[in-house]
Amino acid sequence: MHTELESRLDREALASGIDTPALTVDLGVLEANLAEMRAICDRSGVELLPHAKTHRVPEIGLLQISSGADGLCVATVAEAQTFAAAGIRRLIIAYPLTGDAKVQRAHELAATVDLTLATDSVLGARRIGERFASSGQSAQLYLIVDSGLGRVGVAPEDAAETAQSIAALPGVELTGIMTHEGTVYEATDPADRDARAVSAAELMVSAATSIRARGVRLQHVSMGASASARVVAGVTGVTQIRPGIFAFNDLGQMALGNATVDTCAVRVLSTVVSHPDPRRACVDAGSKALGQDLLPGAALRQQFPGHGMLVGLEGWRIERLSEEHGWLRWHGPGDPSPLEIGQRVTIIPNHVCTAFFCHGAVHALRGGTVVDRWATMHNGDLR
Repeated sequence: MHTELESRLDREALASGIDTPALTVDLGVLEANLAEMRAICDRSGVELLPHAKTHRVPEIGLLQISSGADGLCVATVAEAQTFAAAGIRRLIIAYPLTGDAKVQRAHELAATVDLTLATDSVLGARRIGERFASSGQSAQLYLIVDSGLGRVGVAPEDAAETAQSIAALPGVELTGIMTHEGTVYEATDPADRDARAVSAAELMVSAATSIRARGVRLQHVSMGASASARVVAGVTGVTQIRPGIFAFNDLGQMALGNATVDTCAVRVLSTVVSHPDPRRACVDAGSKALGQDLLPGAALRQQFPGHGMLVGLEGWRIERLSEEHGWLRWHGPGDPSPLEIGQRVTIIPNHVCTAFFCHGAVHALRGGTVVDRWATMHNGDLR
């Protein structure tokens, strides 16, 4: 059963007159999501720096700042430059910065905004420090710690020694440690989600304690995942969170119990283009509109299989994607509910970051009316 709000949101999207496939964002829902997370941070006394690589839209970044964010987090120097040009004054590049050209661009940007860089090695920190020290400056730097995902970051047991070595380098000021607690996305249910979140946060707080015991002054313990944000914000010792997806939500957040259809601000609009027999059809949203991501974790994929949720079309599943085709197959009980050629449908994507990447623009809706169309960063210039 769909709620009144859910039905209204999707009627508005379908009636908007936008050609398909297209990405839309409901500004009312977006603003409510931003306000909720700001309130959580206020209660816990932690900073909120939303990860803007989720959308890469300057107008949305400015909306996040006006809604109370303390700054923005980004993944690349190019993203940082774009948001700085739009007027964002505080930025974190949450990625191991490597390469002379990138370090030089970051050095130039740091002269105009409050910029924090990241590394997970003494060598990486040294190369950043050499560039900043050459002009008599120091780079604000976070040490990335691996909280269990196994992607980037030093092991927690090595964090204190690494931090001490980095803090001794010229040209850098080690101001915090950070992680992406991505293991939370492997959770099987809300209780497991929260347990994983607390474990990751406590691991980071413990690492910070060990670093401070060596005489290194750390201001921040920074956590970074929408899946865990509501929980880690309340763990004593955490000072900052960097969630991105929370602003829009997606099917992944719904599966984890962090969102509902009503709190998903984004839809991919699509059109039924083929319906050759009652149990199969195709829409014009394929991998170039939805991305190929399935939900992380076997438990979540079993609960929500396919490549997104067809809102109001229970029983139909987006079973497979070609570049321009979404393959719909009937998996419901009894006879398939009818579809028509030309029928417009709304899809909640599995992963909203990928949906933004796939589309060159997002249509902003308010009260059923398209009020703006915002371009995303050009996909050919992201680093």
